[in-house]
This record gives sequence, structure tokens and C-alpha cells, in this order.
Amino acid sequence: MTTMSTGSRTGPPSCLLIHADDPGQANRLALLVSHYGHQPRILDTRQLLSPDVEGDALLISSRRFEAEVRLGLSLRIGLPRLLFCERIGSEQQMSLLQQGVLLVPHGCGEREPVEQWLRLARSQLAVVQALARTESELRQKLVERRLIEQAKGRLMRHQGLDEEQAYRLMRSTAMSRHLSLGELARQLLLALPG
Repeated sequence: MTTMSTGSRTGPPSCLLIHADDPGQANRLALLVSHYGHQPRILDTRQLLSPDVEGDALLISSRRFEAEVRLGLSLRIGLPRLLFCERIGSEQQMSLLQQGVLLVPHGCGEREPVEQWLRLARSQLAVVQALARTESELRQKLVERRLIEQAKGRLMRHQGLDEEQAYRLMRSTAMSRHLSLGELARQLLLALPG
């Protein structure tokens, strides 16, 4: 693996996917990122819409936020994505930010600090992915909590226990069987009739 040091960037070169609605702008952006040591790959619209085209980040410069751009961004959710676009509505901006797309509210200029924008895009994507994992974990915990409460209720009815006794029984049983309370609750719900 070769290490490259150009400008402020050190490390192996990364392949940056580039799309612009103006071919001249795509070429300028490719030249700009190559100065930072990246390997640019200019995508036409067909390639932008192909999920098979791989790279380390996606940079789009567009005068208007059209369907092709929206779809191209949505196909590469796991990549840092950077969109240079002046005309974009506030609802669309919010949606893109929630997806982890970094928005630059102007066209890509000749002396654009692309490396800084890429660092921000990577950071933003990491935050969005961490929030999505946290949300998923919280949803799972909520589902497990509901299952535990249902199983505790069935145990109380079938064994004649109060709430505290049913919970203690479930906790000790789960510990002795090396199960989580959620796993034990699932088993109890299958074993005990409603």
C-alpha cells in the first residue's frame, strides 16, 4: 500500500466519485480533488444511478436538485456525500441532512476547501450512523420491555404471583439459564397461554 502526501492530506489516495450537471464543472472538481491527492472518477448520470460504481466518497455539483441527484445520493448511504447546490428547498435540505449528506449552499468554486468539506461530510455521516444505531437499540429495548411486561402479566395470572414476585422469578430464571430477560420473556409468551 503506497502512502501519498499532497497538500494537507496524508495516507493512501482515495477514489472520489464526482458528478456535475456541467461537464466543465465536473472536470474542475476532479482537478481540485486531485490536488489533495485523491483519485477522481467522474460519473455520468447512468453511472451515478448505478449502485455498482464504488468509491470512498461522492461529490455532486448541481445547479438544481433534480431527481437523478436525489436518487444518486440515496444509492450511496454508506458513503460520505457532499452536495454543492444553490437552489434547494428547506424541506429537502432537512431530509438530506438527516441522511448524512453535507450541503454546501453554493456552487463549487475554483478554490473550494474540498478536503475540509470531506472531513465534515465524514464526521456528519458518522454522527448520523451513530444516531441510527442508538435509535435502533432503543427501539429494540422498548420491544423487549413490552415483552417482559406481557410475560410478567401472564406469569402473575398463571402462578398467582404479585408483580414483584413475578419479576424476581423471571430475573432469577433468566440468570440461571444465561438468558436475557427479553429472551426469557419470549419463551414464556410462547409457553404460557394468553
